[in-house]
Amino acid sequence: MKSKSLIACLLVAASLSTASFVVQAGDTPQETVQPSTINARDLKEGDRAPDMLMRKESAVSDWKKRGLKQPEEDSQWARVGDKFVLLKTTNGTILEITPVKK
Repeated sequence: MKSKSLIACLLVAASLSTASFVVQAGDTPQETVQPSTINARDLKEGDRAPDMLMRKESAVSDWKKRGLKQPEEDSQWARVGDKFVLLKTTNGTILEITPVKK
């Protein structure tokens, strides 16, 4: 009698563990991740800039044409809305904020 109970328990346990694999296999991972927008909070000098502004692709390469001073080593200009932000790329500190000239 005990062996029948033991076998029944093992069968129930095995079927439950198999069911969880089937459920997990049915979950499909998200294909794409939508990029987040820049934090809408007001940025000011001395603040830490959002990480996306410290990336090379966010750098304003034609800073001279736009009337901006040359960025020092390990710093770059980035555009945030109607302002240019000079930031230190090593730690993200905002060094200067300048309005876009129209």
